[in-house]
Amino acid sequence: MSSTGTRSSPSVRSQISIDASAASPVVAAPPVIRPSAGRWRDDTDLEKQVELQRSQANTLRSTVLLTYGAVGVALGDLGTSPIYTLSSVFHEPPSEDEVLGAMSIIFWAMTLILLVKYQLVVLNADDHGEGGTFALYSLLCRFIGINPGLKGKPTADDLSLLRYSTSRGQYARQGIAPRPAPKKTLLKRMGTGDTIAPALRKLFRTSRVAQTLLLLLVLMMTAMVIGDGVLTPAQTVLGAFGAISVKAPSFPQSSIAAISMGVLALLFVVQPLGSQYLGAVYAPILLLWFLLQIVVGIHNIAVFAPWIGKAINPYYLYRFFTSGVSADLAWRSTASIFLCITGAEACYADMGHFTRKSIRIAFIGILYPSVMISYFGQSAWLLKNPSGYATSFFGSIPWGDGFFYLYFVVAVLAACVASQTMISAAYSIVRQSMALRCFPRMKVIHTSNKVAGQIWIPAVTVFIGAFTIAAVGIFQNSIALGFSYGVCVSTLMMGTDLLIALAMIVVWELPLICPILYLLLFGFIDSIFWTANLTKIPLGGWFAVAVAASVCLFSYVWFLGTSLKRQYAVEHEENYSDVMSPRSQPAQLAPALSTIYSNVQAGYDLTRLPGLGLFYSEQNDERHCPTVLAKFVRRLNALPQLSVIITVRNVPVSSVSPQERLLLRDVPNRPGLVQCIVRYGYQDKVSQGDAFLAALLKEVDRQGAFDINSLCQDRVMYVILSSKLSGDRSGKPTMGKGLKAAFVNWVYGPLAQILSISVSENWDLPPDKTLQMGVSLAI
Repeated sequence: MSSTGTRSSPSVRSQISIDASAASPVVAAPPVIRPSAGRWRDDTDLEKQVELQRSQANTLRSTVLLTYGAVGVALGDLGTSPIYTLSSVFHEPPSEDEVLGAMSIIFWAMTLILLVKYQLVVLNADDHGEGGTFALYSLLCRFIGINPGLKGKPTADDLSLLRYSTSRGQYARQGIAPRPAPKKTLLKRMGTGDTIAPALRKLFRTSRVAQTLLLLLVLMMTAMVIGDGVLTPAQTVLGAFGAISVKAPSFPQSSIAAISMGVLALLFVVQPLGSQYLGAVYAPILLLWFLLQIVVGIHNIAVFAPWIGKAINPYYLYRFFTSGVSADLAWRSTASIFLCITGAEACYADMGHFTRKSIRIAFIGILYPSVMISYFGQSAWLLKNPSGYATSFFGSIPWGDGFFYLYFVVAVLAACVASQTMISAAYSIVRQSMALRCFPRMKVIHTSNKVAGQIWIPAVTVFIGAFTIAAVGIFQNSIALGFSYGVCVSTLMMGTDLLIALAMIVVWELPLICPILYLLLFGFIDSIFWTANLTKIPLGGWFAVAVAASVCLFSYVWFLGTSLKRQYAVEHEENYSDVMSPRSQPAQLAPALSTIYSNVQAGYDLTRLPGLGLFYSEQNDERHCPTVLAKFVRRLNALPQLSVIITVRNVPVSSVSPQERLLLRDVPNRPGLVQCIVRYGYQDKVSQGDAFLAALLKEVDRQGAFDINSLCQDRVMYVILSSKLSGDRSGKPTMGKGLKAAFVNWVYGPLAQILSISVSENWDLPPDKTLQMGVSLAI
């Protein structure tokens, strides 16, 4: 059969390496339809590799090393809170009842919120070992069975790739080989698995409003972490350098701020070293810091008030809120006392950098007792020296100037360590945001081959570093910063209460009484801190709120834009039979380029181009033709001799072995068309160069997907799709269509163009063999 039509452009001819002047064009051999079409070959479940990864992280040696590192990174913010908490509570010399009441609140806040709520409950809500708001959201989405941005309906490739999940639940287990059902415990038998949990899952799967509200809550919470995250380093470092004014009251505050800015700049410069090495360097500093707190705390307790331990009696907490003058003081002081627990959310988000076990050991065995002793020691000193309320931490240091300056140096170093806690948390949160399409793709560098969450993101370093240094320049001292600090974290804690209560029902399927009691206890405590912190907004809290609002708006705009793009792709999916049929072809190549191979069984009439074509697509199912392949076929009415649809996937293991990297599958009744999923671990570099091509052809030949001997292997092209978005104004004009078009044209479209990252550069595609096809999507 012959064909007529227009000649392809020179640029296209050069990319596909066809000699148009050849007298006898190369004729591609007819491909053979394989009987195994539609099934993935060698679909080895990676769960064993996931479990191996986790078992390596849970060995005694690894646990000790990770605990050591967790002391230096995850617990820094909590560990340095004694520097500025008590000194910011009082605004005049306090009475004995006020000191005991404040100490009682600190004790119970740290015990109930840090120890019980976070260490014993919240840390259990992890997603593949990752902690933080987005990890919790991802966990909920899997167990509910929703795919945000696609009207709650998971796509085919999402469901098939959930085989990598090690979690429980109906949707999380799809694609995994069946396992024996776990024995039901008493809590499970009393749980919500048969009644409330299915009803709640159904509500979220069917209600677009419920899904949107859940997403907005998560975006707001994530933005709050970053909002207060830019203040954490500034607050801790400025607080530590505040000791200078104790010994040299005439020293200019502007100079202290300048020194702090220099130290902070150095802190952000060393971020490329990663959590593993920074933790190893920071841990000795914090261990010495905790030791000094214990020594000084015990000394102050023994010398000034051995009976200070009675502050654990809740009676003093009650008196702090109800007695005379303290009633008004208590309400405003609660916002300052809240500073003792602000590092809880950062610690949770840092779980991916370490493990749940290592963080618990470090917190219960080291941080909790040492920090508690320090607070009791300060309170004991304050009972005898009420006039020193503004400098209670550094003022309570005994044993002369020599020891004071030693303590001061260690405090400055510990403050730098504390800053790392929030910085590391921001890296984890942004990476999780990218995975859920709420942030543009950024360069992520993994700094460890044992723990997936130990990463460094250069763009986030620049962003947080700039705003942190700006905050120091604006507020100048830790007291002013204290008025701006805490608003976002307290809001975040309220949101965590809601998400954990939801997880108790849809993930853990606990009795309904469990989330109710959880909200009654921790929701009530957190609401007190939250409402007290709201009074800080006009006093400086506006800075953190403004940063958080900007991040939240940007995240939602990006998520909405990418969701519209994905929704467009799903709604305009075409079957292979619709794309590869004669009636769907607007033009054909000139017969001088090649001959047309007709395959009646396949049902299409296309020019077969000699060589190999790799088509890159995010979606890869056996029924629907990827957009990049459909555009290629429609424009050229041709298909390479062997066409492979490539989908790159990241899986939760450090490295994927070469034997398990590729999954191959023939497209049913489409000869010479193969689908391939390429799997990379978090430590693997995504590279699609010559080495990958050789491995792909070897695997194709080994699995019998195509007769490699008949393939012109010297002719290869990489085809990627570059999409330009525009608002769809066709049809009857409506307000909703106009708003969506304006959003795409003036907001998301320009952002996508500015922040887009070239796949060809990131994945090492050969520039001289890469064909980039442009397409305009009218959304």
